[in-house]
Amino acid sequence: MTAQEQQQVESALGKFTPWLFFLNTFSQQFGILITNQFLNMFMTGYAMMDPVVLAGVMSIGRIIDSSLSFVAGAIVQKANFKTGPYRTWILMNGPLMTIGIFLIFLNPDISPAGKLIVFVIGFLFRNVPQNFLMAAQNVLIRKVAGTSMADRLALTAKGAQGSNAGRIIVNFAGIYVIEFFNSILGTPEQGRGYLVCGVGFVIIQTICQIILYRGLAPYDQYDPDLKKVAGSSVNVKTTHMYVDTIKNPQVWFLMFMSVLRTMCNSTLTPMTIYVFRYSIGNARLQASTNTLASFVGLAAAFVVPPLAKKLGKKNTVIYAGFALTAIYVYMAMMGHENMMTMYIGTMLSQCVTALNQSIGVNNFIDAGEYQLYKTGRDSRPFIMGLNSITLKIGQTLASFTQAWVLTSCGYKSLGGGQAEINAGALVFNLYMLLAGMYAVSSVIMMFYSITEERAVEYANANKKMMEERAAQAGVKATD
Repeated sequence: MTAQEQQQVESALGKFTPWLFFLNTFSQQFGILITNQFLNMFMTGYAMMDPVVLAGVMSIGRIIDSSLSFVAGAIVQKANFKTGPYRTWILMNGPLMTIGIFLIFLNPDISPAGKLIVFVIGFLFRNVPQNFLMAAQNVLIRKVAGTSMADRLALTAKGAQGSNAGRIIVNFAGIYVIEFFNSILGTPEQGRGYLVCGVGFVIIQTICQIILYRGLAPYDQYDPDLKKVAGSSVNVKTTHMYVDTIKNPQVWFLMFMSVLRTMCNSTLTPMTIYVFRYSIGNARLQASTNTLASFVGLAAAFVVPPLAKKLGKKNTVIYAGFALTAIYVYMAMMGHENMMTMYIGTMLSQCVTALNQSIGVNNFIDAGEYQLYKTGRDSRPFIMGLNSITLKIGQTLASFTQAWVLTSCGYKSLGGGQAEINAGALVFNLYMLLAGMYAVSSVIMMFYSITEERAVEYANANKKMMEERAAQAGVKATD
């Protein structure tokens, strides 16, 4: 985004409003990335859980989580809290997530069966609130930006910048904080540093989300008259939400694409520490590599929005997927015991990912506008919540891909974070798997047909239609 375009956005939205979305994604990395990076290593290396057993347990938790994600969007759409229809969901996320991370990294001195129960409960507390959070925050992007495609893209780009900034903090500090508290608490075999680091980071996240809740108050107020407007979001029957969406082919293309890409992300993040520990031979180098990559990703997130705008949302997603395919093939072929390849590949992937992140949830927003335009029923909040369903399904399937990567390279835990493993096979199998999934996801996205021009047409027509319905109902139009 050029300086002139950014100034236009600030004039339309308010100078500091886009930065609230930066703060939101920045803070979310604190809770999400700690568990994504270290959960597998903690459970296999400290809680002594077999990788296949861990995959099975996580899959059970994620199946439950995914089942709830199918109704999260509908609940968010219909709840209409007086404290803020969508902001309230963001406010509730932090405390619940704190409980989850505490239980995940607790590693109590009880039987293996008892540990599994504690872990599953914590896993659900860590993941289930995300279903509601994502649906709510995606709706807020549309509500704040209105029908302006440029403003919507500006907010998602700002979110991408915040996400990369948060990754810098976690990647730089995470492993050092863990090791510091592991050493001073006197029980390194229990891994208490993971517990202190995880809970501390998510408390910081909660504080930032309180700021977001207060800052978005002008855009998200309770409207007691909304049910009087025909086809409004809280006035749509739940059955219509599901039936209309099932008949919307554009949503299906987005969901299939998103599932595959979530599988990639959810496989790569926890597997990276295995690569650095057993192939590169120095787990601490992961922190420096990821920190440097996050700086590169943050810089790219400020640079790439004009390119994404020029390519269009659909083409950006397609080209980014094929670029990541090439990068991961390179890392698979050249990455074993080659630190320079890890540096180059990680930097390049962060640049491409920043391009993809700048689009964010905008394709789902467009699909929601398309469905309202076609049916006359506003299921946009529900459709934006489908993005969380794809994440949950992708994370569930990623449990099996992680287990396959580990078992395919002969992983056998020796305790204390040590293991027997074929490091060459680990690198090749991991990155070739990622390359294949990104290639398939880009091919699927080619069938998505909503262009930039059509998205603008749908949004403007929908705004006019809802204003006319509000006038007929004798109430003031709100969105």
